[in-house]
Amino acid sequence: MHLHANGFQIALDDHKGDISFVSHAHADHVSNSIRKKERIIASDETIDLAGLRGKKVEIDGVKLLGAGHILGSRQLFVENDGYSTVYTGDISVKPNIITPGAEIPQCDHLIMETTYAKPDYKFPDYFEVVDEIAEWVKSNHKSNIIIGCYEMGKAQEMIKILNEYCGIAPIVKERTEKISSIYEKHGVKLDRILVGTDEAEEVMNKRFVALVPMRQAKRYFASRLTDAFGKKTVSASVTGWALHYRLNVDAAFPLSDHADFYDLKYYVEQSGAKEVEFFEGDGSKLLQAVSPLLARN
Repeated sequence: MHLHANGFQIALDDHKGDISFVSHAHADHVSNSIRKKERIIASDETIDLAGLRGKKVEIDGVKLLGAGHILGSRQLFVENDGYSTVYTGDISVKPNIITPGAEIPQCDHLIMETTYAKPDYKFPDYFEVVDEIAEWVKSNHKSNIIIGCYEMGKAQEMIKILNEYCGIAPIVKERTEKISSIYEKHGVKLDRILVGTDEAEEVMNKRFVALVPMRQAKRYFASRLTDAFGKKTVSASVTGWALHYRLNVDAAFPLSDHADFYDLKYYVEQSGAKEVEFFEGDGSKLLQAVSPLLARN
């Protein structure tokens, strides 16, 4: 997928173009081929998080807009001869504890990510879920806690939540620590403790909260930690998929940095787009919902 602007072919989260636009640093949007591109369009945060090596370029008629997803996430706005196109990448129209909600520009043509583009995906209020997480952590004050979350983006949200709502600096693994240090470079303060350090050893002799990769946030792993530390360990997962999928944990919280079906519909309505394309998921239900609006536009 690509767009043309001022004589250049811009690849959208891909390497097959003159220049690659990288919407954000999650692995499903950044290949090794993109990392090797000589010319890129991306935010400074994404360049650091994704390890991009190319030269950052600017093109007339092309600008970046906030996407409201992870730190540094951007949308691409391209205007040619008065005709405008927006590529969203992953977006959230609502703010989270680290990033503001996505900008919604007026455009003629909209290319939109549809990960959660089904009517049964309606996420609860973000900050209500944050309150639920904080209450659950506090209610288990006599137990060790492991919380499963993706190491880029969600883990940094969870560190911030634990810092500000619970007064806790969680134990984190090396990859989460590396990513968190980049967040701090770009102004996001995160208080955490790296596993294996003397400070972590001291904390883990008492009650602790640890962030682990999703694959480790299971009851069986919590049981092993209970045996190892002689203290009950409970587990949780924090992911938008918790809205509908059963997870092998004691608690699951649908905290998402994606737009749900109704947010995506709202975006289309506000954009005034005359033409809409969808990717990353089945956008058929969303298309049905917005078709009358597109006909009017």
